[in-house]
Amino acid sequence: MKKILGIIVLGLFLSGNAYAFTKGTGEVKMTDKALNHFIDYIQGKSNFKKKVGDVKPKPSMFVLSSNGNWTAAWFCPYSNGCTDSLSTKTIKECERETGTTCGVFAARRTIYWDNGINTKKKKARFKSQMSGSEIRTKLTKLGFIGSTSTTKTTTSKITKKYENKGEKSIALSWEGYEELIVGKVKFDEKDYKGTLETLLPNNDGTCDGTYSLQEGGKGTWQIACTNNMGAAGTLKWDGDGGVTGIGRDHNDKKVKFTVSKNS
Repeated sequence: MKKILGIIVLGLFLSGNAYAFTKGTGEVKMTDKALNHFIDYIQGKSNFKKKVGDVKPKPSMFVLSSNGNWTAAWFCPYSNGCTDSLSTKTIKECERETGTTCGVFAARRTIYWDNGINTKKKKARFKSQMSGSEIRTKLTKLGFIGSTSTTKTTTSKITKKYENKGEKSIALSWEGYEELIVGKVKFDEKDYKGTLETLLPNNDGTCDGTYSLQEGGKGTWQIACTNNMGAAGTLKWDGDGGVTGIGRDHNDKKVKFTVSKNS
């Protein structure tokens, strides 16, 4: 399934050096597009064509969604630094477009996202001279790319509770459709991931998607349809295997669904 990634490059035209921002927390895996955007950010590749005075714009802040898809990179063109005045606005924009939580991933060339490995006391720092391969290797060790989980304790509990495969029925309410959209969800919880398939009413096409289980029974989902519709959001598992999910589509319309409990 295709994943839609929003990439925004913003220049902050306010002086100062204050860094009071909402950092991201929890396990997150960066998509290939997000990873490539972060490499460009670390290496200082921005959309600024000219220097401001004698100053070359430098990395200021990098925002990421908790599903690893959406990114925003800021570059500061002033020698006395820039403020983070747009971080709150950009985080809200990210959460509105993805239906997931978002936060600051990095400030300047230091990662602040706390995933259990990159903690407050062990923040990872990068250098502009690092190659793409070196950046990928470091991010892999930090648990931001690859299949290794950074929430070992919680993962162990989830494995014991949801280690099975199968199919369940799903009922999806999509703003703009009068009828419930009924389909099936295929799952394989031992890998904390699954796929879902639905058939749209009125012969509008079919939809395919994926979901990922995260800490505490929470998770994220995303879906793409053959009629160019798509949506993403968050989900919550209960103790009996039932699931509820909420989110929004690409036109900001509400999407809700429920998945049947274990029989």
